[in-house]
Amino acid sequence: MRSRPIVQSMLDNGFLDAEAHNPNDYVNYTVNALKTLEDSLKDAKKHEDVVELVATMFDNGFCTRASQADPSEWIMFAAAAVAELKTL
Repeated sequence: MRSRPIVQSMLDNGFLDAEAHNPNDYVNYTVNALKTLEDSLKDAKKHEDVVELVATMFDNGFCTRASQADPSEWIMFAAAAVAELKTL
């Protein structure tokens, strides 16, 4: 899974919250994020660089629970970042 570092960073930085999400949410949103990002990365020439940069973006506040409480937004923003960065 090439997108694992991104999803790990998302989880580490509040993508899901134990008080707001049940175990099924954790599974469903995590699987959705992995599938979406794997699909976004499939034709990236330097996927390692893209993955590292997007993960770093999340580590530095790219999305926060206060601003983006819906995990679907995190997935959408991560996929958008991958789509833009993989063209460089």
